[in-house]
Amino acid sequence: MHVRRLTVLATASAAAAALALAGCSSSSDDDATKPSASASATTAATPEAPAQSTELNAENFITTIADSMSGDASYHTVMTTSAGGSVAMTAEGDAVVDGDDIAMAMTMSSEGMEMEVRVLEGIWYMNLGELSGNKFFKVDPSDESNPMAASLGGLTDQMDPAASVKAMQDAVVSVEKSGEPETIDGVEAQPYEVVVDTSKITGSMGDALKAAGTSVPKTFTYTYWIGSDGKPRKMVMDQSGTTTEMTMTDWGKKVTVKAPPADQITDMPTS
Repeated sequence: MHVRRLTVLATASAAAAALALAGCSSSSDDDATKPSASASATTAATPEAPAQSTELNAENFITTIADSMSGDASYHTVMTTSAGGSVAMTAEGDAVVDGDDIAMAMTMSSEGMEMEVRVLEGIWYMNLGELSGNKFFKVDPSDESNPMAASLGGLTDQMDPAASVKAMQDAVVSVEKSGEPETIDGVEAQPYEVVVDTSKITGSMGDALKAAGTSVPKTFTYTYWIGSDGKPRKMVMDQSGTTTEMTMTDWGKKVTVKAPPADQITDMPTS
């Protein structure tokens, strides 16, 4: 497998796993806000959960974290991928989860290319800079006539918190504490090293890994920093010389993801 392709798969898996653990937070009436370039604040906030009393392990890691969260959630996320000492990709944005539905507004930079992506009600809006005339392509993953639909459909499935939790449930091989707690986002977060058997990941994420063939490693190893409230604050994964780091902060900050206005949407080229 091409190294770049493996990196994309690993990054997608890491992001999906992080979203799976981040995707079901409870809500309150906090009016605090954190606007971003493409999202403004307007969803319910998350109260502090009681401190964890159970040490996490391979048997309870996913279920304990998922059970500590319920209802709606919103958070700010930053993701960086680096290789050979150089940053290959950066992404920053906001996400809102409502049950099984997730909306996201994110800006990304990769190899000199600036992108903006918004996902709302299952529809993807992608501003690829000069490649899209500085406007947004609109892609419905269910549109079989669109060549990008199939690949985005798989990513949409991976962003479904319930599906992602289920996909990882039987794949966790081991969970061990990894160092002392750190203060992240104002919360004491305990790092855990989590080893995942790639052959046991199910759903669309598992399908993507299986399609990649024998070059996919037998395991992925993540480090998650879990707060005393049970929510993930940070995730790091090293794979094939590439490091992916993702933070999830400002839990409960009100966020609304909006579709681009009609005059900022353009048709995709047919050839």
